[in-house]
Amino acid sequence: MRKEFDLFFRFIFLILFVLLFSPSLAGNRLPETIIRVGILENVYSANLSAAGGFEVIDLGTGRHAKLKKSSIYLVLAASEGIRIGDEIFGPALRFKSLSDNEMLRVNGRRYRDGIKISLNNKGNLNVINELGIEGYLYGVMTREVSPEWPIEALKAQAVVSRTYVMKNLGKYDKEGFDLSATITSQVYGGGEAEDPRTSKAVDLTRGQVITYEGELIKSFFHSNCGGRTEDVTNAWEGEQPFPYLKGVVCYFCKKTHQYYWEKTIKKKMLTEKLNENGYSVEEIKKIKILGRSSSGRVTYLKIYHGGGRLKIRGNAFRMLMGPNIIKSTLFAMEHMGNRIKFYGRGWGHGVGMCQWGAKGMAERGANYRQILRYYYPKTKIEKWED
Repeated sequence: MRKEFDLFFRFIFLILFVLLFSPSLAGNRLPETIIRVGILENVYSANLSAAGGFEVIDLGTGRHAKLKKSSIYLVLAASEGIRIGDEIFGPALRFKSLSDNEMLRVNGRRYRDGIKISLNNKGNLNVINELGIEGYLYGVMTREVSPEWPIEALKAQAVVSRTYVMKNLGKYDKEGFDLSATITSQVYGGGEAEDPRTSKAVDLTRGQVITYEGELIKSFFHSNCGGRTEDVTNAWEGEQPFPYLKGVVCYFCKKTHQYYWEKTIKKKMLTEKLNENGYSVEEIKKIKILGRSSSGRVTYLKIYHGGGRLKIRGNAFRMLMGPNIIKSTLFAMEHMGNRIKFYGRGWGHGVGMCQWGAKGMAERGANYRQILRYYYPKTKIEKWED
């Protein structure tokens, strides 16, 4: 029996309704998993409301208290517990809408299913959206791709994002949730981020994930590969050389505004960034590229500065400078006095599916299965849940 049973029983105490196992599910798959998304972390307060009636449940005592529709309730961290108005509740609460058609609102933003608020170890609040994976994907898709893209590209993204979720359940267990709502997981915008076309792509691929030898893959993806995706072992130290994460030539992402980029940066700023991130660097004299991977990406740089020399991995350099500044490690440099001009191709780490490449493939007539097989060779698409 697959390890997803463990996940099912781990989450059953978190969900708002009881999930019953169905023996008719092919391959012992599960009903839809409920996940926990940290939408606000370590905050002092949050506003809760709903257009319809809703209630709060104290998870310590089991007490239920009804809350008025269209009223905004200020939820505060307090030394005695969690305060709502003049009342003090325990350290963990769950909010639930009493109408199937009305979402809860947190600071004005709509969220499906349930909201849990708990005190963290710093005495502040973590606000967590508890919902099914498919509903979560509705709020992720538009943060990753444009709803105007071809439906087959949207379906490919839905399967990739669903696989990512299933593979990363429990990533932030210590904080009380599975995934964050930021780029450290996948950007999640709740009900405000939903669009009919991207939600349709989720529905058309419901429960489908990508597997390799019966296991969920690491479904890395990025915006634009610049003409070739990257081997995972070149991008990050310690990663296993999975055959489905080998680089492939991509002919489909060139006609985009993200394909080429350039950025000129003062050497002083580069020095400051390095020091802010724990590197002891004096005034930078020059930077030299030490090597490139098979995809042409920079593997290592040598930085010559007033205090000596520093060897740094290309991807580490990109991240500490800022991934929106050095958009990829597929770059060259030109020294210009007290500045260095970086010019390159692509946006992102380059591993796995190229999103703009998926769009280009779909425009040429490829379906989502063909797209996924191209970027993740030797994998299968399987129905993991109903």
